[in-house]
Amino acid sequence: MRFIAFAFKNLFRRPVRTGLTVLAIALAVAVAVSLIGFNIGYRRSIDVSIDKLGFQVMIMAKGCPYEAATMMLKGGTGLLYLPDSTYEEVRKDPDISAITPIFVGVAEKEASGISDEAGSSFAIVSGIETASFLDMKPWLAISQAPGYQGGRWFSDDSTGEVVLGFEVAEYEQRKVGDSYFVTITPHGQVEPVMTELKVVGVLERTGTQDDGTVFMPIKEARRLFNRPTELTIVGFKLKNFSGLALRQFEQRWAKLPEVQVVGLQQVKTTLVSLVETAQTMIASVAVVAIIVAVIGVINSILMSVFERTGEIGIMKAIGATRSDIFQIIWLETMAICLSGGLAGVLLALSGTSLVEKAIQSLIDFGTKGTMVAITPQVMLVALAGSAVIGCFAGLYPAWRAASMRPVEAIREGE
Repeated sequence: MRFIAFAFKNLFRRPVRTGLTVLAIALAVAVAVSLIGFNIGYRRSIDVSIDKLGFQVMIMAKGCPYEAATMMLKGGTGLLYLPDSTYEEVRKDPDISAITPIFVGVAEKEASGISDEAGSSFAIVSGIETASFLDMKPWLAISQAPGYQGGRWFSDDSTGEVVLGFEVAEYEQRKVGDSYFVTITPHGQVEPVMTELKVVGVLERTGTQDDGTVFMPIKEARRLFNRPTELTIVGFKLKNFSGLALRQFEQRWAKLPEVQVVGLQQVKTTLVSLVETAQTMIASVAVVAIIVAVIGVINSILMSVFERTGEIGIMKAIGATRSDIFQIIWLETMAICLSGGLAGVLLALSGTSLVEKAIQSLIDFGTKGTMVAITPQVMLVALAGSAVIGCFAGLYPAWRAASMRPVEAIREGE
């Protein structure tokens, strides 16, 4: 590879053209790397969010599959409710190893956070049975950080007590012992009711939907929302969580009216399918960008070859072989593509946060956490792909230069 320095010297003769060609490759590689990183990051985010739900299967009222998939992942609610009788029937199933009832409601709160603007916003209120809920999510811990010392969980019979998720406490600037005001419109009523609640604990950060949730005893939540005999979700774990066991469980309980059984694997499939079309379109754009970049590389190298026709003729006249000329031109192409590939990887890494913000501002995918994960393997694949592009893009220009006859080349170069 004695011609490497010579090849680089040739590239720097036209720095603007070389730079633009490298930039074209870099942009194409950055798009491809970001796309692959989004695919990996999104799937990881779904896995983490689903694992943090604690339960494997949930029963809820029939409705939109997307709502079923995102209701608990986002901490939102489709405002569909189940009767208590559903819970009482299902809990007797012998295949269930653990079960917990959950009531979710939306409350209005007055602007009170340090960054709140005038007006009001909403709080997600989750009514739970403490013992069974913590059995499902043993990692939930009460923070003892400054301002949160002495925090605890409420008892199932307590009234007017709440535990705040980490983000709620930070945003609302609430500490243990503070009052927390919410405005709830009870079911069947028109006039909203403002309720004062006492913060008895704040959760440590979990990075899940629980950070943005206000927890209270399920009896108290149902009383405040005037739905004393209704639930939003019944979450549970099966003794044998296999595809066959889940299907048999679904068949058993599909007989209940207005009920759907949702396995968390089904939730994952639903969420992934939501972005498959978008990913296909973005992948098409990335492929087109790479093809355009390759054409640009070929055009740039060919222009360089035509400009140096006389020089190539002289080199062949003084003893340079076809192989020597081929190597020089081929190395120039490889240098451009590898430089573009490296620049593209660095560009994708530096722009990860911007890509995540752009994606989340356009579409709410129902998950939290890192949406773009650019792994070392992805970077290596990108660099290897750039090398492959260089190999093929450089073949024709290198062959064209190597095939020139010395006398004709010198004449054309005059």
